[in-house]
Amino acid sequence: MTKSTRTPDISRMLTDTLTRLGPLMDGTPDACLQAVIDSARSLVGADYAGLIVLDREEPTSYRYFKVSGWDRTPHSFPRGHGVFTLPAKTGQSLRIEAVPSHPLSVGTPGDHPPVNAFLGVPIACNEAILGCMFFGKPRDGGVFTQHDEDIMVAFSTISAMIIQVVDQKDAERTAIIYGERRRIANALHDTLSQSLFVLRKEFEQLTQQLSLELTSDVKHSLSQLQDLVQLCQSDLRAALFQLTDTAPHPSMHSLAQMVQEFERTTGISTQLLTEGDFGRLSAPIRQVVTKVTAESLANVYRHAQSDIAVVHVAVNDELAQLVIQDAGIGISEEAVRLIIHPTGHFGLHSMAQSVRDAGGRLSVFRNEDGGTTVQCEFPVRNPIP
Repeated sequence: MTKSTRTPDISRMLTDTLTRLGPLMDGTPDACLQAVIDSARSLVGADYAGLIVLDREEPTSYRYFKVSGWDRTPHSFPRGHGVFTLPAKTGQSLRIEAVPSHPLSVGTPGDHPPVNAFLGVPIACNEAILGCMFFGKPRDGGVFTQHDEDIMVAFSTISAMIIQVVDQKDAERTAIIYGERRRIANALHDTLSQSLFVLRKEFEQLTQQLSLELTSDVKHSLSQLQDLVQLCQSDLRAALFQLTDTAPHPSMHSLAQMVQEFERTTGISTQLLTEGDFGRLSAPIRQVVTKVTAESLANVYRHAQSDIAVVHVAVNDELAQLVIQDAGIGISEEAVRLIIHPTGHFGLHSMAQSVRDAGGRLSVFRNEDGGTTVQCEFPVRNPIP
C-alpha cells in the first residue's frame, strides 16, 4: 500500500474513532482515558497497551496510568527506568523489535505480560509533553511497522485533545468542590455556630439567675448541658477548619494560611517552620502533606488539651519531612496501636493510608516530656529519570 492510499485510511479511522470517543468526554476522566487507550490498542492491533498522563503541575510525576488488554489492575505506576516511558522523556516515537534486547531495557515484573515487540508514542500539545502511549505484542506476532507508528502519531493528537478536556474538567471539579466546602463552612458558621454561642450564654445566665432556687441535681444537669454545648462548639470549630483546609493547588502559602486559620479559629498558638523548597514536591504529595497537617491540627484541638502546636516542613534533595507536635496530654497507646486498623481513632488510619499511597512513611508517638508527635517522610519526587 502506498503512502497516498494510507493517508485517507488513517484519516478515516481517526474520524470514526473520534466520533465514538466524543460522547465519552462527558463521563468521568478515568472512563474517558480508559476508552482512549482501548481504542488506540484496537487501531494498532496490539495485545497490550498503556497510557500515562503526566501531572499538570509536576511533569516529572504521573497523574493517570491506564492499561488495556491486561486483566490485572496495576498496583503502582511505572518507575520510569526502562523503555516504556522513553517517549514521554524524549518526545520521540520508539519502535523496538524485541524489548529485552534494547540497551535501556531493565526487565519486567514477574507478573507482567510478555511484550517483546514495542511501540511508544509521545502525546504532546504546543510542544508540551502531556504523556505517552505504549503498545506491546502485535496480534500477528510480528513487529510494529512504520504504518502502525503513523497511525498512533496521528491518534496522539486526539489523545492530547481529550487529555486537555480531562485537565479542564479536573480543574473545574476541584474549584467547585473547594467553593462548596467554603460555602458550607460559612453557612454553618453563620447559623449553627452562632446558635450554639447564644445557647451557651443562655445557660450561663439561667444558672446565675436561679442559682439560689435550683437543687443540686438541677444544677448538675445544667452544668452537663453547658459542657455538651461547649463540646458541640469545639467539634464544630474543628469541622469548620477541616472544611476550609484544602486549597485547590497546595503550596507553602496555602499551608501557611491554613495554619493561621487554625490559630484564629481555635485560639491555639500555632507556629509553622519551613526549610527548603516545598514546590519541589509533586502535587499529590503536597496534597497529602496538607491533609495530614489539617487532620493532625484538628486532633490537637479535639484531644490534646494543648495551648500550643508546631508544624515543621523540611525538604532536601532526597527527602521531605513533616512534623506536627503539641504539648498536651499525649496520645494513648491504644490509639497508636489502632493506626493500622480501619476503625482506628482520630482519623489516624485514613491519614496513614494517604501517606502510604503517596510512597511515604508515617509515625505517631507520645513524647517523653508530654504531648504527641506526628511525623511523615516522603520522597521528594516520583521521578522519570
